[in-house]
Amino acid sequence: MEEQFIKVPALFQKLKQAEKEHCLLYIKALGGYGKSTAVQHYLRKKPHLTISGVEGFFDTMPLPETIHQPVVVIDDISFLKEEESITYLGTLLEQPDIWFILIGRSPLPLWLQEKLLSRRILFAVEKDLMWNPQQTRKFLADFEVEVTPEEAEQIAKDTVGHAVTIKLLAQRMREGLPYGAEAAEKTRIDLYHYLDYAFFEQWDEELKQAMLRLAGFDSFTLPMAQMITGCENTSLLLEKAMTLSEFLQSDGQGRYQMRSILREYLMWKQNSELTKEQCDNIYYNAGLYFELQGDIRQALACYDKSKSQGKIAELLIKNSMKHPGNGHYYETRQYYLNLPREQAESSPILMAGLCMLHSLLMQTEESEQWYEALKAFEQKPGIPNNQKKEAKSRLAYLDIALPHRGSVGLSKILKNVAMLCSKRSVSLTEFSITSNMPSVMNGGKDFCEWSKIDKELAKTLKKPVELVLGSFGAGLVNVALAESAFEKGSMDPYEILSLLNSGYTMADTKGTAEMCFAIIGIMTRIHISRKQPQLAFSLLMDFKEKVIREGHHHLLPNINALSVVIELFTGNVEAASRWLTNEAPNENVEFYILERYRYLVKIKAYLAFGRLEEAVSLIERLSYYFEQYDRYYQQIENGLLRAIVQYRMNLGDWKQSLTKALQKAEEYQFVPVVAEYGAALQPLLKEAGELKIAKEYGQRLEQAVKEFALAYPKYLEPTQTLTEPLTKMEEKLLPLLCSGVAMEEIAARCGITYNTVKYHNRNIYRKLGVKNRQQVQVAARQLGLYGGT
Repeated sequence: MEEQFIKVPALFQKLKQAEKEHCLLYIKALGGYGKSTAVQHYLRKKPHLTISGVEGFFDTMPLPETIHQPVVVIDDISFLKEEESITYLGTLLEQPDIWFILIGRSPLPLWLQEKLLSRRILFAVEKDLMWNPQQTRKFLADFEVEVTPEEAEQIAKDTVGHAVTIKLLAQRMREGLPYGAEAAEKTRIDLYHYLDYAFFEQWDEELKQAMLRLAGFDSFTLPMAQMITGCENTSLLLEKAMTLSEFLQSDGQGRYQMRSILREYLMWKQNSELTKEQCDNIYYNAGLYFELQGDIRQALACYDKSKSQGKIAELLIKNSMKHPGNGHYYETRQYYLNLPREQAESSPILMAGLCMLHSLLMQTEESEQWYEALKAFEQKPGIPNNQKKEAKSRLAYLDIALPHRGSVGLSKILKNVAMLCSKRSVSLTEFSITSNMPSVMNGGKDFCEWSKIDKELAKTLKKPVELVLGSFGAGLVNVALAESAFEKGSMDPYEILSLLNSGYTMADTKGTAEMCFAIIGIMTRIHISRKQPQLAFSLLMDFKEKVIREGHHHLLPNINALSVVIELFTGNVEAASRWLTNEAPNENVEFYILERYRYLVKIKAYLAFGRLEEAVSLIERLSYYFEQYDRYYQQIENGLLRAIVQYRMNLGDWKQSLTKALQKAEEYQFVPVVAEYGAALQPLLKEAGELKIAKEYGQRLEQAVKEFALAYPKYLEPTQTLTEPLTKMEEKLLPLLCSGVAMEEIAARCGITYNTVKYHNRNIYRKLGVKNRQQVQVAARQLGLYGGT
């Protein structure tokens, strides 16, 4: 049967416009979209000349003055590389009376852009050639394949309107296959065979080998490509690939990315073009690259694909020497857990790493089992002295650092370990006092109990801390004392700031960025308590700039979360909305205890937006962890948040939750941790009546809450309420409005008139209490009616 031509209106409008204005038209799209066929169909009744550069040179080069046709089509311009043909094209394009149509697979070559600087150019791109569902269905019908409108829409979506793919699918369906997984898979293989001769065979051998080796990676840089391919002229190969087609694209910042269809094709092609050993070498080289870049997660993934078990173990050992705040325990857990037990038990460092990992995963029984295995290894007779010392050092580290063991008895442990360090019986690696949190008291461990005797501990533990923690403890004693005093109100504010500043100087010059962040975090709270939120925000942003400059990027997630807390105090809910959408961790995908600070900030944001059901769910998840791991400070915070949510939802015994949190805070005489909830907590305190806490402490608390409520009256108050419920049609229109869909398209999608859309929009604006689309999106997010970006 004769194949029917499918006309795509968008391209034909571009052709008509270019012809009418007598301006050069450049049609750019991947092969198989029907560029040449569409142009020839448009010109079928018009005299024209077609010149092709598919072989890298023009198949014919008539003298410009001998060309009598009014239209010249230059096809396959992306393949052109012969100097004579390039020079000829430059001369040809100078003919003013000829209408030129250029066809290629990539952006205009640079050499051609220079020649056309003064010319008006009209461009047609892939979207102008894609078949829509109606065109797809018409073609299939002409091919004697009947599909429903819904099937045609799905086919057009799955094939991205690619003409050749749809034609290949039509052949399979004409054989009797319904549209589904089998037809799609067979069409995919048919398309790959088409790409064999349409693309792959036109590349030179060096380009083929390079592209095959890079296909396994979502994106890559030039140095990465050089290491993977082993080619000295990789940059020239990448440039060549981009000029031949848009299969390979650059973001202009040094990163390259293959289009998914090419990646999938080349991954399929690897099976016939490369040996297993060659494929393994690709991922081994990539693993080396990522290892040199310090990207342990990507390195492990590549070594895993190359079956390099030795390199995996080597990297896991390196990672196990880091503290949880810097190490990638959670991200690399699958590699730890897949280690053969015999291999893990041969290394004290790996056993310690597994012990820490299981504690971070809240698998305390397994953590203690690995601790016992390490202990047995250290006591085993006949092991070399260096391994015995390593095992003893790891045990000492775990005694201090294991999250699930809390801080009970820790001061005694620190003194014992300090004695071992002084005798050089153990040698400890890096510690994290803060776990990247903006606090020491509520950092890597919960030190609430220590606050009861803070001044005594500051004297007795100063030397042991210096011996055990070294640079990781620089400034710790001053900072811990200052934070404890701030929480209890037991020291003059000036004295507290003096301790923090001296601690910052020590941490900045001799210690760690993590300790500096903890100090900044405490300072921001002090500024907020003194009604100076802008100063707090400025201080944090200056520190963030320093962190970025010095490369401490692991601190950025919690820095950004702290900035959201400050924004909530100032009433900037839009910043919190952006953070919730773009940065906040998703506890429903992965719940990780080191994200505890960001989880608490997320609950506060939920409260500000009235998303109480989501807040409840996260509060209860955290509650189990805080109880099991003796996180007393966060038990207080989580308890207060639970009480506020229960009060607002009129569910559960909010008075019991409130009393429990306040009693825990009273035990340590902490005030700011409660007072900061100000306006959100004040209604509960007024309605609760007499609470089971000491009168003097209660009065201090009530006064501090009142001061915060006066300073920040809108803190955590739901910022939006509907004046009346939305109608069904308004509920349907709202997400379209929020996602920026044009009014005309909304009308078309919903099957209503433009004026009807305007009517519903006015009602939506009125019910949300807003004036424009941007405000609609913010309000809808706050009410939990829209979750898009």
